[in-house]
Amino acid sequence: MRRILLISLAACAGLRAQTVPLATDLPGHPFFIRSTWYIGGAGTWDYLTMDPRLDRLYIAHGTTMQVVDVNTGALVRTIDGFYEARQVVLDDTGQLGYVSDGGQGKVTVFDRQTFRKVAEIDTGANPRSMVYDALTKLLFVVRANPPAEVPAEQPSRRRPAAHEGIPAEVYTESKVTIIDTQTNAVIGEISLTGLLGFAVGDENDNVYIAATDLNAVYRFDAQAVAALVRDQPGGGANPGTSAEASASPEPESVKTPAPVALDWTAPRVYYPGPGHLSLFGLGPECADPASLAMDNAHMRLFAACNNRSLVVVNAVDGNKVAALPIGPGVDAVGYDREHGLIFTANGAAEGSMTIIRQDVTDTYAVIQTLPTRQRAGELAVDAETGAVYSVTDYLGVPLDKPGGIGTLEQTPVKGSFQVLEIAN
Repeated sequence: MRRILLISLAACAGLRAQTVPLATDLPGHPFFIRSTWYIGGAGTWDYLTMDPRLDRLYIAHGTTMQVVDVNTGALVRTIDGFYEARQVVLDDTGQLGYVSDGGQGKVTVFDRQTFRKVAEIDTGANPRSMVYDALTKLLFVVRANPPAEVPAEQPSRRRPAAHEGIPAEVYTESKVTIIDTQTNAVIGEISLTGLLGFAVGDENDNVYIAATDLNAVYRFDAQAVAALVRDQPGGGANPGTSAEASASPEPESVKTPAPVALDWTAPRVYYPGPGHLSLFGLGPECADPASLAMDNAHMRLFAACNNRSLVVVNAVDGNKVAALPIGPGVDAVGYDREHGLIFTANGAAEGSMTIIRQDVTDTYAVIQTLPTRQRAGELAVDAETGAVYSVTDYLGVPLDKPGGIGTLEQTPVKGSFQVLEIAN
């Protein structure tokens, strides 16, 4: 009997060694919600952006952009006048920031010291995610257009057979508006097949954009794009208007050249030219990639997907490296390069944050699942301290509303919008 028991224990130990660790806490130093800062505000929110130079957290929140001092948790400034603020990105000089306004079809430029609006740049409909490239000084603004019904006589846009796991027929087309931040001018526009989502850049001047309906990621070289749009007529078109200067009509004799149009839709989208564009299929492990993060040291791309999966991709050749389980309703993923940690903010159910350790380049394990709060689906990582920030609010039911229980609806509680400071 003892011999049988020992054999059984050994077999179980072998099985356990082959299983991805799913510990619910980080041994010795688990992450926890260290502080909750109530900053108020109304409306839905979108991406968070951390400025480690000034210890500020930027929040795209409804018709406003909120700025929080992460040393004190205080709301230091609110910039209003937006229709639907979606993301804030920062330049490499510490001087300027950019806010995409989805409702107005604009990008607003603001001074990070005075918080004054400097310019407004028309982008076209539905700007959301953005990438600032420090070398070319270009701002890439992703504009995802909703799927449209296609007439029966319109030919399908089919992918090459080599791209396994990518849907064969896709009718959606999205745009990427290219802004020269030195002149605040729209100088180009890229047309891509698919419903584009979150975008991220790397330190080698590559831009990555999630194609949610393709379950894939586009990659293109910002320097190659800059050469294409700046070497053609129109590479300096449509300058933004000053937020302070009065409007003055343009003389009829002066005609602003149109931005350069780069049509990279299917089937040419897959092979438009060397170094210009690549498409990485994320495989069956990833459905609807919601967010991306980049490990520049090892050239690994992290794609957080809405089928409760995080996929790790070699950003050089597009090969899949690993897939790990995460929580439901992910909206954001972040990477802490100093500690080799990956975080996903999962806003569905009661809310959670999945924490993944990168032991060596291609060895990953889930080390903690931290309960957060409902709808806490966004995050930003402080590269200096390793702290993580998320936001949410409380939902309540107005009991004084007439009608039965079946008519009650949950609505945001006034003043409950909050920042969660997560640390270990």
